[in-house]
Amino acid sequence: MRTLLGTGLLLLTLTACGAANTAAPAGSSTGPETPTTSASSSVPGSPTVAPPPSQTVGRPTQGIAPGDDVIAESQIDARGLPEGYPRSLTRSLDGKTVILQAEEGGCRRVAAHVGDQTPQQVVVLISVIAAKKGQMCPDYIKEVSIPLTLAEPLGTRTVVLRQG
Repeated sequence: MRTLLGTGLLLLTLTACGAANTAAPAGSSTGPETPTTSASSSVPGSPTVAPPPSQTVGRPTQGIAPGDDVIAESQIDARGLPEGYPRSLTRSLDGKTVILQAEEGGCRRVAAHVGDQTPQQVVVLISVIAAKKGQMCPDYIKEVSIPLTLAEPLGTRTVVLRQG
């Protein structure tokens, strides 16, 4: 008798829970609708909330920052630079900062500094530090931006990239 009564209560509970979760037929309304602000929703019929605005302030962590201009290849002289060294440069809007775009990863590090500056050219010295032979390094790559401040705006001067 107890088993029969327990089974009946369990069945009644499951039936009541199932009835509360049934969906209304298409085209019918079950109450006031809340406008949604996003195209995706985890629960059908529930209001969705837009994601909060981005908390990123300032420059992006990867890629070319808005407001930076890519320096034309014709304005870059990388003939003296070994294979595998970064060659991608951008400039700030005021032209007083040149940004070297490079990839680092594992045990590879990139450093750069401004060398001689003349009315015709700006020399940028780049060094790439690699792992010692046989050294184990983590397997990852990240993009880095290395800002290089110039004495005067770059203008039409040539940027000469050298190992150093």
